[in-house]
Amino acid sequence: MSKRPMNLLNRVRQKRGVVEALSNIGWLSGDRIIRMFGALIVGTLVARYLGPEQFGFLNYGIAIYGLFNIISNLGLDALIVRDLAIEASDEPQILGTGFILKAIASVITTVAAIIASQFLDRHNATLAIIVALLSFASISQALDVIDFFFQAQIRSRHTVVPRTAAFIAGSVARLAAVLLHGGLLVFAWIAALEILVGELGLVVSYLRYRRMIPRWSWNTARAKSLMIESWPLLVSSLMVMIYMRTDQVLLGRLASMDAVGNYTAAIRFSEIWYAIPMIVTTSVMPRLLRSRDSDPDRYYSRIQTFYESMVLVSAVVTAGTLLFGPTIVKLFYGNKFSSAASILSIHIWTGIFVSVGCVGGQQYVHEKITTSALQRTILGAVVNVILNLLWIPRWGGVGSAMATLVAQGVASYLADALDRRTRHIFRMKTKAYIQFWMLPFRMLREGAQ
Repeated sequence: MSKRPMNLLNRVRQKRGVVEALSNIGWLSGDRIIRMFGALIVGTLVARYLGPEQFGFLNYGIAIYGLFNIISNLGLDALIVRDLAIEASDEPQILGTGFILKAIASVITTVAAIIASQFLDRHNATLAIIVALLSFASISQALDVIDFFFQAQIRSRHTVVPRTAAFIAGSVARLAAVLLHGGLLVFAWIAALEILVGELGLVVSYLRYRRMIPRWSWNTARAKSLMIESWPLLVSSLMVMIYMRTDQVLLGRLASMDAVGNYTAAIRFSEIWYAIPMIVTTSVMPRLLRSRDSDPDRYYSRIQTFYESMVLVSAVVTAGTLLFGPTIVKLFYGNKFSSAASILSIHIWTGIFVSVGCVGGQQYVHEKITTSALQRTILGAVVNVILNLLWIPRWGGVGSAMATLVAQGVASYLADALDRRTRHIFRMKTKAYIQFWMLPFRMLREGAQ
């Protein structure tokens, strides 16, 4: 081997941060892939076993729980990771303060979620039990501060391993419940226990890593500072959850549990695609962003190419789903979920907006225009709720899919045109869409030549 490749290899090895970052991405990507396909396969078997109505009822309860659970996060995730990365010596205080804030919020949202479930369906105690099981289990998610600690250390494998183990155990338990003909509440218990086992796994990982009992502490000044800074992130997260999950809640109220079941079955396929742009963006964008200050022209040129690539790939996924979607739905879910195919044929188009939204989201952060991100998220949530209220009574699950598509288009694309700070991003996204639609004409012209 020549000296030049050896020197290059040595330089790479010396860049410990690069190796750790790549390793971190690998662990996170592996976890996401396992969860995507595991949830699809096991979720499909559970859906077939329960049928559209019971499957819809279970996911109706999960959606109610999810809307309140996101509030308990308080938008602290990124802030705690940042503080731990910058102020490593204050680890006990940061983790202790974050843990207590999240625990208090979790207790409050648990009570609120149970009350909301009783208000939405006073005559069915099963819904309240499902929401209560998940909500009480989620109080343990105050321990997510351990996850934030490992994120700051760029050592996500310490959280991926216990959580993936909990997910696999939960998947095996769900399969056993299907084989043993378990009731609806059995699946709610499994979901709740999966949360608890995953959080306990985080504790074990942290203790093994630190080799000592932690002495976390509370700091009032830090708590106030975190809460003042976190509220825009909390509102943004809540708005995202609203236009990702409010469709299922409104379908349960305005249509039927059967409609919720078919809708949930359909979006399982399209939401698998959502994870791919997130993984790719996480892996590619940091490298592109390094050139922003030193070579702005190169930075924007590469971002533009990235936008165009994401549109092209998402369009291919959409076309494939339109061709094979009905067959896939029938193969996985059977004839009971026949309505899911038409819902999927509409909902899959949201991926074209989600893909550019992932790239745009990174631009907002690094170009310091995050308030615009909050505004577009709120706008998307409002549009989604209004259109769901208008279209669900008329078209059911199909109407809800159309509402989600329009809301994603508004939040991930059109909203950029409303703010002068993001109009350059709107132009980049527009160019990417135009380049895609012009691609067949360019290919024909080049072929003719």
